Parts: sequence; C-alpha cells; structure tokens
Amino acid sequence: MKKKIIESKIKFVLGGVFLVVLILIGRISFLQLVQTEEFRTLARNNYIRIVPIFAPRGEIFDRNGEKIVTNRPIYTVSVNDLNFEGTTYRLYLNRVGADTVQMADTLSWILAGDDETVAYFEQVSGNKLATYAKENGLDIAKEKDQEKIYTIKKQFIEEAIKGRAKEQKSLLEQGEKLEMAVVYNPSTAEELQRQNLTRFGVTLEKKTDTLSKLVAMLAQANVLQGQSAYEMEANVRSQIRENKVARPYEPVMVAEDVPLNIVVALREEQMELPGVVVDVQPVREYPHGELLTHVLGYVQNIKKEQYEQHKDEDYLMNDLFGQNGLEYVYEEQLRGEHGARQMEVDARSRPVRDLGLKPAVPGDDLVLTVDLDLQKATEQALAEGVARAQHAGYSLSRAGAAIVMDVHTGAILAMASYPSYNPGIFTGGLSATQWNDLQESGALLNRAISATYAPGSTFKMVTATAILQNNIVDPTYKISDPGYYKLGQGIFRDWQLSGHGLVDMRKAFEVSCDTYFYQFGLAAGVNNIARAAKDFGLGQKTGINLPGEMSGVVPTPEWKYEMVKSMLINYNDDFARVRELNQMIDEANDESRKQQLTRERDKELEEQLKNYEWELNWQKFETVNMSIGQGDNTYTPLQLVSYVSAIANGGTLYTPYVVERLVSPQGKVIQEVSPEVRHKVDIDPKNLEVIREGMHMVTLPPNGTASGAFNGFKQSAAAKTGTAEVLDAKGNKKGNHALFVAYSPYEKPEIAVVVVLEYGNSGSGYAGPIARQIMDAYYAEKDGKKDGDQQSTTNQVYGQETLTDPVIPDYPSIWPEVKQEKKTTTLDDEKLRYYNNRNSSIPQQPNQPTAQVNSDHLNSPAGQGEQQAPVEQPPAQQPPAQQQQQQPTEQQQPAEQEPPANQQPPPQENGQNQPQIPEQPGTTEPQGGVGDEQQ
Repeated sequence: MKKKIIESKIKFVLGGVFLVVLILIGRISFLQLVQTEEFRTLARNNYIRIVPIFAPRGEIFDRNGEKIVTNRPIYTVSVNDLNFEGTTYRLYLNRVGADTVQMADTLSWILAGDDETVAYFEQVSGNKLATYAKENGLDIAKEKDQEKIYTIKKQFIEEAIKGRAKEQKSLLEQGEKLEMAVVYNPSTAEELQRQNLTRFGVTLEKKTDTLSKLVAMLAQANVLQGQSAYEMEANVRSQIRENKVARPYEPVMVAEDVPLNIVVALREEQMELPGVVVDVQPVREYPHGELLTHVLGYVQNIKKEQYEQHKDEDYLMNDLFGQNGLEYVYEEQLRGEHGARQMEVDARSRPVRDLGLKPAVPGDDLVLTVDLDLQKATEQALAEGVARAQHAGYSLSRAGAAIVMDVHTGAILAMASYPSYNPGIFTGGLSATQWNDLQESGALLNRAISATYAPGSTFKMVTATAILQNNIVDPTYKISDPGYYKLGQGIFRDWQLSGHGLVDMRKAFEVSCDTYFYQFGLAAGVNNIARAAKDFGLGQKTGINLPGEMSGVVPTPEWKYEMVKSMLINYNDDFARVRELNQMIDEANDESRKQQLTRERDKELEEQLKNYEWELNWQKFETVNMSIGQGDNTYTPLQLVSYVSAIANGGTLYTPYVVERLVSPQGKVIQEVSPEVRHKVDIDPKNLEVIREGMHMVTLPPNGTASGAFNGFKQSAAAKTGTAEVLDAKGNKKGNHALFVAYSPYEKPEIAVVVVLEYGNSGSGYAGPIARQIMDAYYAEKDGKKDGDQQSTTNQVYGQETLTDPVIPDYPSIWPEVKQEKKTTTLDDEKLRYYNNRNSSIPQQPNQPTAQVNSDHLNSPAGQGEQQAPVEQPPAQQPPAQQQQQQPTEQQQPAEQEPPANQQPPPQENGQNQPQIPEQPGTTEPQGGVGDEQQ
C-alpha cells in the first residue's frame, strides 16, 4: 500500500515535469519558428544604426551668376543611445515621515538661487515658477528686487518638495527612492553634504553618464551657444524620450558648428562616450551679411508645429526650415532630399563597418532678378540717406525702403529695407538679447512690401489721371495760385505760402503746386480719383512672390462709412448697448432668441448712427486732402514703384517678381519666370504724355522740385517728390515722411525707382538724393564703370533747396484778410515750345487756352456723401485779362451735407474738419493732411 502511494507520487511528479517540458518545447518552438524574424530585427537593431546624411539646400544667385546664399560644412555632435541614465548630482528622498517642512526649508535655502534647480522642479512637478509667482502677486519677469525673487523661488521649491513627497508617499512606503532635485554647482553639492541631510531621509548621489560627460565637455569648451549645461541636457533628454516612439534611431543634436579641436578630443574619448556621433552637416551661409536680407529670409531648425505639419515629407527634427522670404516661399525646392548611411556598431555604439549608403540630393538653385552690385549701392544709399537726415536734426528718421524695377518686365533689380540684419544669426540659434534688439529696431520688417505710407505728392499723377480722363479741365489751362485754397471756412495752404503764380498742369507737377490739385481734384471727385488709383494697382497686393505683402488703402466713401461705423461700435460710449447686445447674441443658444436680440441690436444701432451722420459720410475736405496724397491713402513702396513703372512704359502693370529661374543641381533649368501682365491702365495716351512731361519738368532747373537732386545727372529722367505728414494717435503732428519716385531715361525708360524715408522731412531734400545715388550706380554698372570711376553723389550738393530744411508752416484756419500782391509767372518760353511741339494734339491758343469741361460728366454724382464740386473761379486779385478767360462750367448739384451746427468740430490748423481716428492696421502711422512742402 505504501509502495503504491510512492509510485503514484512519482508518476504525478514525472507528469508535472513532462508537462513543464512540453510547455518549454512549445514556447521555444514558438520563439524559433514564429517570432524568429522579430527577434532577428531586434538583434539587428542593437548593432545597426541609420545615420542620416543631410542634403545641402539649394544655393541662390543674382542675375549675373554671383552667389548670394550658399552652404558650408560644419561638425555636429549628436547622440543616439536610448539608455542614458542619471545626471551629475541627484537628491533623493528615501524615508516616509521625514520632517518635510524643515527639510524643505533647508533645501530651498540652499537651492533657491540655483536657476537650474528651479527649472528642474518645473520639469518634475509640472508647475511653472512664473505661474506660481503670478498667483502670488509677483511678475518675476519684470521684478527687479532680488530678495523678492529669492523668496518666491524658496516658496516654490518648498511647495514642490512637499507636493512630491505627498503625491508619491506610496512609492516611499514600498522602498522606492524619490528623486527631488538636480544640482550642478559643486559648491552647492558640498554645502548640501555638510547639512547632514540623512536626518531628513535625503541622500545626495553623484552619477555621471555619457550625456552628462558630453555636455560637460561641450560646456567647458563654450560651444553650447548661450545655453546652460542643465538646459542643454534637459532638452536632449526630453528629445530622446520623444524619439523613442516615433523615431527611435534618429540621432538627437547636442551641438553644432563644433570647433575641430573639440572634435579631436571627442574622438580621443570615444571609448568613454558610447552613442555619441560626430558628423559633418551643411549649414546655411550668407557671405554678404545683411545684403538683401528681407528678400532672402532666413532658416532655423524646424519648429515643432512645422514638423507636425510636414512630418509626412521626410523631415528630420534637426532639419533646417525656411522661416521667411525666399527661403520660406521656395522651401520645397531648396531643401533637397536627405540620404542615409547604414552602419554596423559594436556594443559601445562605435562604428565597425559601412553596410550601405544612399547619397543625399542637393536642393534646386534659385537665380534672382536682383543685380547684386546695384543692391549693394541701393542699401548703401538708403543707409547714408538715413544718416544725413539724422545729422540734419531729424532724429526720428531711422528707417526706410528703396526699390528698383525694370519698367518693361516688373523684375525687381534691387529691393532694400532699412534697418536690416544678418540672417546668419538665426542659423546658429538666436539669443534673447539678439531677438529683443531685432524687435526694438524693427529690422525684421520688410518695409518695401509690408509697410504702408501716405504717398504725399507722389499721388498727384493719380489725381491728374482722374482730372484728364474725365475732362475736368484742359491741361494747358492756367490758374493764378495765391498760395491757398478756400473750402467753406477752412484754408488749405500750398507748401509755397506766396503761391506759384500762373500754373497749368505741367507746371503744377514741376513745382508741386498743391492749390492746383486741391481745386481740380475736388472737381474730379473722390470716386474718380479712387478709380484711377485702383487702376494703377494702388491699394492692392501686387502678387510678388514674397511673403507678408500688405494691400494698403484707397479711401472711398463706402470704406470710410464702414471704418467709422466699426470704430463707433467698438469704442464709443453711445454704442455700449450695441456691444452688450452683440455679446448676448453670441451667448444665446436659442435661435428665436438670437433673432429677437439681432432685431433689437439693429434698431439700436440705426438710432445711434443717426447722431453721427457727418462723421460717417464723406466730406469735401477729404477729397481735397486725398488729391495731394494725404488723409487715409496708404500704399506700399512696391505699389508705388509699380504705378510709376506703368506711367513709364505706357500703362502696363506687371506682376513684380524676384526669381528669374529655378535650376537643378545638374544645371538644368526647371522653371523660368516670364513677365506677367497684371493689368492695362485705362488712360488715353495723350493724357499719359501730359503726366510724363510734367514729371520730366520736375527734374529740370530752375524750378523743378527735384532739379537739385538731378544736378549734373548725365541721363534724362522723370520724377515726383512727395512729403507726407504723420500724426500721432492724438492728432498732433509727429513729422514728415519723405518720398521720391522716378524713372529713367525719360525718352526710353528702363528703370523705375522709389524711395521712402521715414521722418525724412521732405522728398526733395532727403529722399531725392538717395534715388539719384541709386540711379548713378545703375548707369555706372551699365556703362561698365567700377565703383571708383563713377561720380560720387553721397556728399554732393544737390541744389540750395536740397540742403535747406523746409518746414510745413503752421497754417491759419481762417481766410487771411490781407492783400495778395504777388508776381505772376508764365511757363518758360523754351519749355513751352518744347512741349507744344511734343504734344501738338492738345489744342492750344497763342495766349491763354480755353478750359474744356465735360458737363455731362459733372452731372453724375461723385459718390456717397459727395457730389461733383464746381471748379472755383480764380481769385479776384487775378489780372483782368486772366479773369476774362472762359472758366470750367459750374454744375448745380444738391448741396453736400454740411456738419450740423452742434456737431461741427473746430477747424484744424490745416483747415480740415475731420474726426480724429486711431491708427489703422497696416499703416506705419496715422497720416495727416496738410499741403505738401517744397518737394
């Protein structure tokens, strides 16, 4: 019996052993037969590494093949080991029930001044010091009191320690050590050791892993680009954790542009630095520094949001990505295609042998329309112009823009914006100081396309188009200019207080006569002027292949109504109920309730708007203002140069472009850009010729406002000066922007130039010389002259009016009760014969022409709130012979709405009765509306 029991037990044990063997055999068979490939892959991954080969970005050349942007190889240091542990020093809490209050007080006293420790607590606890400080009534970013900063840090660390200990109590009870803080400063570590931390259940342990060693070496060599060792190590560890899931074999960049001596040292320490990869990578280089920066843009390491957006396009986390300018617009073409090297590594991640190579494919090259030498001259001229204005006492003059365009294609030959910056600073990482400097100076803004300005008298060609195309007055008809224009109780002064004598349209351009354009611009009406402006492409994006282009504003009655209405609703106290109802409509869930609130809102709005009809509707003074390019006109320099190009080439608006062709790395032309006609301006060639002749007279002595700037110029030209008054938010005069537009040669135009000098005081005095300097450079290069051979224009005296400081006077707002005794002048005989011969199609009489007016046109209203204003008679003091000449026919129209007696604001110094409005988006400043000064 006993024997049988023993045999049964033996059988049971043997059965169990047999069962276990069967299970083992089954498991081994499964692993060998089913999961063989999976484990083979895992094993292979332990000794195979994929090292990316970064593709060089395409290079950028000027129109003559000169290299503007290229690449240079740099050494980079990356890590691809997934098992980095530890840091230099670690604090651990390893006992439950420790006196956390006393412990926190001791630790925070030692650690509160350590920014690296504070940053670490932010990472571990998930709380931010800035947020904590704000909750406790302290803005740590602006706080100057170091004692307050220390105190808030101490409190933050104390609460972080308490919180961690409380949250992780269960781990402590299970015998786990709880990491509390990282300390890098050796003196701090020594102080912690002296405090006998064990009484709190705290230990300080020192551990050094590969990453810590690597970062320490790089920090000692000063190649961390302003980052602390802690920041660098924390960032790399964070990136490694992110890579574990999606990109487990992609190396993480630690440092770039590492000096050769450091590379050699890392090679020597390779046995102690497993997983560290030293490689060569192309980086963007801008050999000409700040030259053409705003067109080129810049590159930076790809941002996280950009990576997420383009992650299906084979981007790597260390990739460069275009952030602005052409680098951004042509990112897809410039970036190229990365290659890869497959390598076998040993147990310490050291390369053993190459297993395969996929070469990188460089990106495509860009060939620009820009001429690099002309670009240099343009930027130099602009910078020197700013310096001249500042030296003359215009301290606000710190910025500007200049453009040179081929009038027959729209190709940009030069585009400058001042101040500028070196795009190379973004490649290696931008410090906070550098970023703040860029923000404060406004250097990042491309003023050529992203800033808008009132055009001043450079707008007069638009007004002239409206006058001529609508037959308001014959261009040869003369007025006697008393130096002012009266509208109601307001006075609009000419920049020349004594007036210009007898003035026809050509002379009005020559001397920049405001009075002439006040009178006939008002007769043409706002809608005709606005139509002409839009026809020339003003107030619209040009379509240039650059990011950030602004559209500007062509003011119209409809635009004004909506703009003022919006401002009243948003800011006026009388519309508080309307704002309240708008909020209730947004919050209402029931559709019927929304409809009820909407009806109530609309009724309230209608009632309130009745009290502001004068402010909402367009007034005559605004048309007068608009006629000389003041008021709410705002355009980009690019729009201005395109508009002048259209005048020069006979009325064709081209789409501006800066890229001429796209070329593959093998030199094959992939894409060639052809000139694109955007629009044909609706203008009679005879009328356009009158405008061109007037612009040419601007450059001629003795009276042309730009004659000083073109003194000694070897070529012919046509130009227009402009001075735009700038008001601050309270409506006070802040200064004048200086503008200048020109094209040359006059007979067979080739180029158009625009210059805008912020707060440059006057177009003739400070913007004109810049344009002249640019045009000299263009012709010098065209004639094959070297820089030293061309005539220096930087310090040239451009005529007496150029270097004086003409200032727009303080104009009285009432009609001056003084006799106007002035000398009247006529068009120079030689000029008159010249233009009579060139424009024989315009009917002229021996003495004084008869004004021609299309009365049918004058019968149509000019637009909302305004009607066609009759052309005023010349002042009474005009010579009798002139008074007897036929005047433009007056048309009887319904009187324009005048401001109610209780709402009419007092006339301003410039005679404008206009409501004060805040600065509009997209403009550099609110633009004022006084007459143009000497231009």
